Amino acid sequence: MTGSTTSAGESTAGALRRLIGGTTALCIGLGVAIGSGVFRTPGIIASELGSARWIVVAWICGGAITLAASLVTAELATRFSRAGGEYVFLRAAYGDFVSFFFGWAYTVFIAGGGVAVIAAASGEAACELFAAPDRWAPWIGAAIVAGVVAVHCAGLRTGAATQNVLTLAKVAALLGIGVLAIVRFGVGVKVNPAADAATLTPGGSMFIAALLNVMWAYDGSTDSAKMAEEITDVRRALPRALVASCLLLTFVYVLVNWSFLVMMTPAEMGQSRFVASDAMARIAGEWGRALLSGMTLLICVGCIASTTLASVRVPFALARDGFAPAALARVSDGQAPIPALLLMGAITIAFTLVRDFRAVLSIYMFAAAILFSMTYASLIVFRRRFGAPPPAAFRCPAGPLLAAGLIAFEAWLAAHVARTSPRDTLYSLVLLAVIAAGYALWRRIGTVRRAPPN
Repeated sequence: MTGSTTSAGESTAGALRRLIGGTTALCIGLGVAIGSGVFRTPGIIASELGSARWIVVAWICGGAITLAASLVTAELATRFSRAGGEYVFLRAAYGDFVSFFFGWAYTVFIAGGGVAVIAAASGEAACELFAAPDRWAPWIGAAIVAGVVAVHCAGLRTGAATQNVLTLAKVAALLGIGVLAIVRFGVGVKVNPAADAATLTPGGSMFIAALLNVMWAYDGSTDSAKMAEEITDVRRALPRALVASCLLLTFVYVLVNWSFLVMMTPAEMGQSRFVASDAMARIAGEWGRALLSGMTLLICVGCIASTTLASVRVPFALARDGFAPAALARVSDGQAPIPALLLMGAITIAFTLVRDFRAVLSIYMFAAAILFSMTYASLIVFRRRFGAPPPAAFRCPAGPLLAAGLIAFEAWLAAHVARTSPRDTLYSLVLLAVIAAGYALWRRIGTVRRAPPN
């Protein structure tokens, strides 16, 4: 299914069918978000905060911020129900340059760099599970990415079914950890009185650093919006899926971290790379640790599968609109954008092999703060330009106010990353500048197609 160009200048390349329902849309949001974050970051968060109270507050705050983002995204995605998500919103709001900039920056940083963070954690989990040398971790992560790309190349239905099964397994595993811990140790948390008595405020640098890691665990819960063109009854199914995935994530994350605090003090959590593995060792001994390491690896693989399934729609949409080589808009009979999958896999593997978990996370979070701020601002642009959304679209309650709050939060995160990781911030800015310069070159050699009507 390669498509052609019409006389009006619009491309029919990569025409998509509505093949997935609300359940798959929900599983995509859960599957993308539940990955390395909930296993890799609790120890980092505990080391930053040192307080059981503030650890729980941080995870609840992350859920509230994600709910706001879900509501804003629901309105945008039902206004413009085409493949590509944020890329589509930005083109409608700001024009070709901003959409080109976002689309390629997303492909490199959010899709490539974001999956690389998960792949790096997958490699670390595999090394811990099999007692392999740490130097093997990047190569194991790269091999996992290659395997996931191969599965998605088999077609949309195969990829969607795989990620649905993995997502349900991940949710069941996390709920199982929480229930086992509470049954075994009760509901009272192990506190550090000195840390809990310390004065920590949401504006403090420690809380900002912790919240950055919390948001990584929630990141991706809105990724089903990128597949709006392929979801049946998108007006009802997508908003429900976005909100439900956020609420379920918040419940699961708070439960799991509460269960960690039932078994370990924040200080003990802060000394652990994989808190869940150490917690399971307290429940069931070393075989419990091994079991949890295997579950961590499975969950990360499932997250890579979900993220790849949704994120590859951005380079596909870029190519369909003429902002990337036309080959990237080709889809197989099974509706798999194979060339775009191969490109995204190559970028991800490159990041995985050259940077470790924390370095890739810093690069990712700085770029994401800039890119998603522009997305949230587009809701304000549409409200001023067109007024309330049409009946066929979902209306976000207090939309402009929520969007403004999200923009302020992203600016807060970006400033923190720039201050604490200046070298990685510089890398991000250089790559972003190269992408911006690439627009002028592409205008000379490419054939940009006009955007479809709203």
